Amino acid sequence: MTEQGLGEAWQPSRSHMMIYRQGPQITVLVDPDHPDIWRGEPYHTQLRAWANQAEPDGGYVIVFCQDDVFKI
Repeated sequence: MTEQGLGEAWQPSRSHMMIYRQGPQITVLVDPDHPDIWRGEPYHTQLRAWANQAEPDGGYVIVFCQDDVFKI
């Protein structure tokens, strides 16, 4: 995902996540070898902020991690 202001920590090789927008939804695909990475910082705070920004328009952030799916 190309988002102004995101630092090196968000590069897929470092974050172990692929993130993309689909309309009002932001989808996060987490590397199965790093299943809890999205719960740590700086990721969790930013994912919650994106969810809060998207919510008024019916949007949300959804995280896919192995067989688990989490809606933020």
